[in-house]
Amino acid sequence: MTTDARLKGPWARAARWLRRPDQPAPVSPAAPRRTRAARALGWGAAALVLATAAFSGAIETVLPHVRDPEYGHRVLRARALQHAHPDRPLVLALGTSRTQNAIDARAMEFSDAPGSPLVFNFGLSGARPPNLRLALQRLRADGVSPAAVLVEVLPGTLAVSGSADPLLFDTADRLTAADPDRLAPYLASPGALRREWLAKRANPWAAHRVALLSHFAPEWQPWQARIDAMWEQLDDRGFGRYPHGSVSDADRERRRERAHEAYRVIEGDFRVSELSDRCFRDLVADCRAAGIPVAFFLAPESPVFRSWYGPQARAELAAFCRVLRDELGCPVFDAPDGFAEDDFADGHHMLPGAAARFSRQLAATRLRAWLAETIK
Repeated sequence: MTTDARLKGPWARAARWLRRPDQPAPVSPAAPRRTRAARALGWGAAALVLATAAFSGAIETVLPHVRDPEYGHRVLRARALQHAHPDRPLVLALGTSRTQNAIDARAMEFSDAPGSPLVFNFGLSGARPPNLRLALQRLRADGVSPAAVLVEVLPGTLAVSGSADPLLFDTADRLTAADPDRLAPYLASPGALRREWLAKRANPWAAHRVALLSHFAPEWQPWQARIDAMWEQLDDRGFGRYPHGSVSDADRERRRERAHEAYRVIEGDFRVSELSDRCFRDLVADCRAAGIPVAFFLAPESPVFRSWYGPQARAELAAFCRVLRDELGCPVFDAPDGFAEDDFADGHHMLPGAAARFSRQLAATRLRAWLAETIK
């Protein structure tokens, strides 16, 4: 035992003060353990920082289906399809969940010959006009090169007014680094969205924990909680068929009532907002600048759903379609008649049989002629 160890209190301090400069200080047995622990902690922190940086880079580039599962699964399929058929022009159908359930590209019966249109369904659940333009910007940045674009016009979403901030803040974790700048024209506070995105990206493990489990450890979650489950069932053309071939009258009525609550805006003082008008104009301008022909379409609705439109909504929708046709010079394919109540799950999401019928009709009466005229 050293002298310093035997002395206590002020005597020990005095002994340390009187020690010769060349005399080594005694080493506590606990010091090596503390040093090793500090080193381990430092290496652990460095590893976590590096892993977080690597994961953030991966979800920005090679793991889009973890960052934004719905968009990611679709863009991977679109890229694969275009890579497999480089001799066929890709036609993107952009829209909402209506588009997901309604555009069945295989039912359109285009030839598999070189030069024949290759239609891909890029409908996105809950998409609003800013989301549609953002999807096209993202797709082109992600290496998808459409030869033509077909865009859904969903009347109920055209009334979204004000800025797009409320639509985007809750999904900031799904954005790429470039997206806040792309969305800036539609935001009241672009800086706030950027800060929200940075906060999510600083801790991507927490922000994307559900997607990570769904993708890498699906057996740890019930099927209903797996957000990948729905998008994994898309076909290679992006068609997301409604999960049931038919629904009972009672189920349809319940679903239709929920849809009615969501779309009550079309019954009263309906107005196409400045936000929606600007988004559609910007989308057309993007396509024109890139030399991409663009057309618009309205998806079918059931007789009950159509009865909800008030005079103001019908007039506003007709005026907006005239803007698209006459001012912007884009074709607008009106929704066809002839679909019954039992063709829909809830009055506006088509069941698979009706989707195949609508897709064949759209291709035969509208798309073939338009694409033959615009894609050279």
